[in-house]
Amino acid sequence: MPPPSALSIKTSSVTRLIKEEALYHKEVVAQEKVIAKLEKEGGDEYELRQQRKVLDETIVMAPAVRKRLATALEQLEMALENVAETEIPEAKEKATKAFQDGQAVLAVHADAK
Repeated sequence: MPPPSALSIKTSSVTRLIKEEALYHKEVVAQEKVIAKLEKEGGDEYELRQQRKVLDETIVMAPAVRKRLATALEQLEMALENVAETEIPEAKEKATKAFQDGQAVLAVHADAK
């Protein structure tokens, strides 16, 4: 089996970062629920503080992932521009879809600002 092409590596990277960014958002929502439950039940202050710390760390990671996604999108865009005609059409389609999905993720967060 031949090694993966540069295009497929960059496509996989963008796809992974899109998933990672979504996971951070899910984690923020889940952590907020945990904190709300602890506050409602009058949870231990130490545990509440620890859960808030986890939430803060999760929130801080989201912009870092978006920055890495933006970089990966730039690299994928360059790879798409320089793709050889011998590249498999399915790989081009997959790369184009990943690029569009990545741009959509960044656009959602740009609108939220």
